Amino acid sequence: MKIQQVEWPLPVRKKLLSFRSKHFTPEETYDFIIQTILETEDILMNPVYGKMYIEETGKYTGFMRLVIRRFRIYVKQIGTKAIVVGVKFPGEK
Repeated sequence: MKIQQVEWPLPVRKKLLSFRSKHFTPEETYDFIIQTILETEDILMNPVYGKMYIEETGKYTGFMRLVIRRFRIYVKQIGTKAIVVGVKFPGEK
C-alpha cells in the first residue's frame, strides 16, 4: 500500500533536534537534520520502495528500518500513513 503521509511524533522530533556535531555549526547541523527528514519522507512516499527491511531483534522488533545518512529510522505503517517510532543517531547502540 502506498504511503501518503509521514508522521513525526513529538518525542522523535525532539530527539532529532537534540543531535549535535562537534565538527559543524548549529546552523549546519540543523540543515543536515532537515535534509535527513526530507530524504526520509521522499523514500517512504516512493512506491518503488514498498518492501523495506523489518527489524528482527531488539527494541524495535517488527518495525521497518531505513538507514538515511547513517541515522537508523524505525517506521510503523498504518494504512497509507507511516509513523516514525524511533531514531538512532550514527554510532548509537
